[in-house]
Amino acid sequence: MDITLLLASLWGPALLLIGIGMFISRAYYTRIYRDLEKDTLAVFLIGMVMLVAGIAQVLFHSIWNTLPQIVISLLGWATLVKGAVFIVAPSFVDKAGDRWANMNLIPVAGALMLLIGGYVTWVAYFV
Repeated sequence: MDITLLLASLWGPALLLIGIGMFISRAYYTRIYRDLEKDTLAVFLIGMVMLVAGIAQVLFHSIWNTLPQIVISLLGWATLVKGAVFIVAPSFVDKAGDRWANMNLIPVAGALMLLIGGYVTWVAYFV
């Protein structure tokens, strides 16, 4: 199996289910964003996991030829950058989480997750 398809088969369903969850359980996801600032250890641990996962993906998949490869590479880089921000600037993460929750952007994030997750799942399982 090609590395792009392997990563797509992991990323796709995960993003798709998170996107669905953001619509079905909007209050739950809003609470996650609001409560994150109360648990500094969680912010650090999430940052570490994201940073390591992002570095691993970038090391194994930084391919920019086709649209599926570009999307998967961008997901790796986004994970790496987000993990670094969680570790280096946790106060920014707290403020951003509050802003997302206060501005009711959970449905926007859910729609983005559905679009990306749907596309990546389609590439992984149906192309």
